[in-house]
Amino acid sequence: MDLRSMQFAHDLKLPIQLIYSCVQLLELEVGPNDRAESYLRLLERSADQLQNMVRSAMNETPVSEALRTRPCDVVAEVRDVTRQCEPYARERGVKLTFRSNGAEFPMPLDVEKLDRILYNLLSNALRFTPAGGAVEASVELRGDAVDIAVADEGCGIPPERQGEIFELGVSDGGSGYGLNIVREYAALMGGSATVDSVPGRGSRFTVRLPVRGDALPRQ
Repeated sequence: MDLRSMQFAHDLKLPIQLIYSCVQLLELEVGPNDRAESYLRLLERSADQLQNMVRSAMNETPVSEALRTRPCDVVAEVRDVTRQCEPYARERGVKLTFRSNGAEFPMPLDVEKLDRILYNLLSNALRFTPAGGAVEASVELRGDAVDIAVADEGCGIPPERQGEIFELGVSDGGSGYGLNIVREYAALMGGSATVDSVPGRGSRFTVRLPVRGDALPRQ
């Protein structure tokens, strides 16, 4: 990380701490309110994720050495992250749903990296899907692998561009980093990232991860 990026990561510490402080103060103000409580937990979890990213950046841990797996119910994790994105979906007038062909499925995963994969895919899907459209996150258990997918009703991707969409810097209005992160983190966990898209009908991004823990790269 260069000096400018290091300074930027360092300066994020105070705003993140202020989010935590505001969450604690709001907990005293709102009283028993299920909806307010769910929003506070969303703020708190989002702050946790920002803090973890800042710590990783400050530690300058190489991606190839950064895998940290632990037991995770992949169905519950994808469902929870999808629910976290519901306020953004409502703001955009998009219906956001989740489905799975299994009630639960524990497996060793780097949860932080899985979450970053999901946030990038869901963010893109919600951004490109027009109001009145739908986005679906799903988990499909397939024997020795699990497919985690996000399908949207956006503009789709032309066939000639689908082979390059995961490359760093390639973008249709974004930064060009998100899908590259998706592919890199999927590969780090021993998996892959693919896209199936039809112009004018939407896209489906699928991350396939191996089920067996010993299929994952060693730390």
